[in-house]
Amino acid sequence: MALQARRFHGKPLHQPNYNFRDVPWCSRDLSASTLSVVTERQHLVDSIAELTLLCNEATRRSQARNDVSSSSSSSSGSAVPTKKKLTKPLSIEYIFDRIDTDDPIWGLMVRTNTPVSFKGRPSNFKASPLWKRGMLQGFITMTTFTNWQSSFRFDSLSDMAFGQDDDELEAEMKSGLRKYDKDGSLAEELEASVKGGNPHMEGIVYPRIAEVSLFGGLGCGKQLLRLLIEHLERLKASADFNYDYVVLQATENSIPFYEAMGFIRVGCVQGQAASPNKIITSPVEEYHTKKNGESPVSVAKQFGVDVWDLVFLNKPLWPELVQKSWLKMGTKLFIPKPSTSPKWYMALNNETPRGIAKKFGVNFSKLLRANKRRYPDLTGNAKLMKGTNIQISRFHIDEGDTVAYTHWTFPDAELDDDDVSYMMAMKLNRKKGAEAKVKPLAFSLPIPMKPYCPVATGVKNLLIQPGAPKASLAPIFAKKKGPKEPKKPKRPMSAYMHFMSVARTTMAEELKGLSFIETNGVISAKWKTMWDDEKIPYEERARKSKVEYDEAMKKYVIDMERFRRESPPVITDLDGVDVSLLEKVVKLKASHGITGVAKFEYFYVLTFIPDLQWVHLIPMRKVGVFGPEHGQASGRPIWMIYGEDEGKEIDTTASLCEAVTAFTVKNSADADDEQWNIYDNGETPPAPLPAPTFTSEAKIGAKTKIGVETKTGQQTKMCQAAKIGLDAKIVPPLDAPTKPKKPAASFAIFCREASSTMKEELEN
Repeated sequence: MALQARRFHGKPLHQPNYNFRDVPWCSRDLSASTLSVVTERQHLVDSIAELTLLCNEATRRSQARNDVSSSSSSSSGSAVPTKKKLTKPLSIEYIFDRIDTDDPIWGLMVRTNTPVSFKGRPSNFKASPLWKRGMLQGFITMTTFTNWQSSFRFDSLSDMAFGQDDDELEAEMKSGLRKYDKDGSLAEELEASVKGGNPHMEGIVYPRIAEVSLFGGLGCGKQLLRLLIEHLERLKASADFNYDYVVLQATENSIPFYEAMGFIRVGCVQGQAASPNKIITSPVEEYHTKKNGESPVSVAKQFGVDVWDLVFLNKPLWPELVQKSWLKMGTKLFIPKPSTSPKWYMALNNETPRGIAKKFGVNFSKLLRANKRRYPDLTGNAKLMKGTNIQISRFHIDEGDTVAYTHWTFPDAELDDDDVSYMMAMKLNRKKGAEAKVKPLAFSLPIPMKPYCPVATGVKNLLIQPGAPKASLAPIFAKKKGPKEPKKPKRPMSAYMHFMSVARTTMAEELKGLSFIETNGVISAKWKTMWDDEKIPYEERARKSKVEYDEAMKKYVIDMERFRRESPPVITDLDGVDVSLLEKVVKLKASHGITGVAKFEYFYVLTFIPDLQWVHLIPMRKVGVFGPEHGQASGRPIWMIYGEDEGKEIDTTASLCEAVTAFTVKNSADADDEQWNIYDNGETPPAPLPAPTFTSEAKIGAKTKIGVETKTGQQTKMCQAAKIGLDAKIVPPLDAPTKPKKPAASFAIFCREASSTMKEELEN
């Protein structure tokens, strides 16, 4: 599942001087480690490289365990092993983005403290010679849940909440293997909580919902999450946060872990319309104080609402507002308006729509009209089966415009850019008074929980200080005119979406005259009444769509690579910032903190982040030697990169990279297919071929290919001057017209005249 980043410029990162493959597993009780509370953002910024490398290592170890488990199952003759799903670790851009954006931010870090063996057992330096004090073993951060989509809402019963699940996940949901908000009650509680903010600025903030934003660990994940929950349940309320719930975005391989910790999946949807540039809040009513001396506390008591909700909603209006602020008569306040009823109701056996409308005091006609979109034959006195979902409020919401929510997207992001969210949530068991002072888990640990200090934990000696950046700002990229950028393929349609497409034609008579929303309701109801074997044709279409999508994505990646090569960005405002490492072949000056690089000699730079001075590398390997048809490269080693699916990619600081001379041979748009001829260790590359001279018969300005006679036979090898590093100069014919110079500016004319008239003055 992709997590989108929208990063601002930063400073070069601190590279750790230890290898994460040498970091021991954490003991269950954290006895050989330090446990630190991190509240200063800069401490997290200084640790970004470590957080990234730990996530990479956790993924590698998970993959290794999965491979061993699958191999054991296969050799024992048991049922066909199914590999655990593995997703890519968090990207450094996303980690930087969260640390830069999350407000407030609070976290925990676990680091090595006393020598242990690799498996986390007590040991000594002799048994674990690569052990160092201060190695990062785990981290977790949290903030207040925020999103940047004004139409976002929690809704587990919406048709689109889980409508874009793939076939495997849909089967797991149906079989009960996955835990989720079946009756929609948890989503209703989350949606009813207070919120407010501008999606184009600070975002829409939910002060009653905490979010686990970053999380990674080597054996201490369960303890870190339990400690965080214990902290949240005992946190004193304020205008900025008053947490009743905690949510998180789960990757596919982490879902079972979070379910075991008490989290369940909740549905999240959003509209497709753009978010307006204004403050969005939960429902409110306006109130003007009746006399001098009223306070938020007294007003909250009068309306039966939480005083912290009231203070939060009015902070944009009155920034200095607190619980007991003295208010003048006539002061305007926004009062949170509690939701009178949920959006959905699960009917009891033999209940009727008319009776349900009366039960909740809603307009019967509106209720019937809204539910007819989903149940076309519904009548006011129809007797309903137990568990039938009936919409009882918010009839104004356009369900036809609804799509599944994409996590961490900004107002200007295209919805097709990322995968949908797998949001999980849990209700907190709030503790107050004396009970809040007792922390059973924290008190049971053999180590104290202390404020984070780089010196005390030994971290300061493990981080390499980066060199001063060559420019204070990240470069600004402007697109160069050239070929049109290829369009990313849309996600494949689910079985239901294929059915909907067909149904609009086959059910045309039945759908005639219905609105878009009503049409979707009728089709949805039809789908839900179909037998599993009736859905098979559409499931087959969905599988075919997935195959076509995968093929289209492969082509898109190749096309994008070609587009980037043919239309490189024009970089401005660099002032000396080095961007030369991108797509270059490099070797490492040292292997500080880099996992598994000793056996690799060269690397290809897949990603270079100039301001952070950080690179994402993929190792290279020899795959043979060049044949005689390659002229001067004949007999030299052929170098190619490892495949992305082999999991060899690494992250490190750019300061450890040294570019080497390397020539591409195939000039392929796809780096996986490219071959390199590398010159290193004092090797001298062949002298460039002589620059060609064009006669008057040459077409000036054409992309002329140069014929070069090779030494092996009289075979002519065609190559472009740009590809072999030639600075070819075109010799124009003698009678070629001379291009006129640009007219001089007024200041230039003044300077020319002044150099004569002011000669003596200038010489003195």
